[in-house]
Amino acid sequence: MSGTISETIAGEGSLLLVSLLFGFALMLVYDIVRIFRHIVRHGTILMAAEDVLYWLFCAIGIFAMLYQENDGLLRWFVLGGVTVGMLLENHFISPVVVSLFVKIIRIWLKIIKKFLHIFGKPLKKVCIFFRKELKKIRKAIKIGLSKD
Repeated sequence: MSGTISETIAGEGSLLLVSLLFGFALMLVYDIVRIFRHIVRHGTILMAAEDVLYWLFCAIGIFAMLYQENDGLLRWFVLGGVTVGMLLENHFISPVVVSLFVKIIRIWLKIIKKFLHIFGKPLKKVCIFFRKELKKIRKAIKIGLSKD
C-alpha cells in the first residue's frame, strides 16, 4: 500500500465537490429570484411560474452536470451533494446576500426616482419641443417632395 488514493475514489470525491458547488450556485440563482421578489411585489400566480421555471432550470442543470461529470450516471451522493450545497448556501449566505442587494437596489431606485423628479419635467418639455419641431420639418419635407 503506497498511501495514495485510487483514481476512482479521487474521481468520486471531485464529483461530490462539484455537486456541492453546483448546489451552492443554484441557490445563488434563486437568491436573484428572491431579490426580484423583494423589489417588485407580485402575486401568487407569477411567483408559482417563477418557481416552476427555476426548478426546471435546476433539473436541466443537474442533468447536464451529471452528463458531463459522470457520463449521465445517476449517483445518489451527487444529488445529496447538490442538496447539501443548496442548504448551506440558503442557511449561511442567502440571508446576507439577499438583504444586502435589496438595500443596495432600493437606494439606487431612490436616487433614480429623485433624478427623474428633478430632471423629468424639463426633459419632458424638451421632448415636446423637439417633437413639434420634427413635425414641422416632416411637413416641410412632405410639401417639398410633393412639388416634384
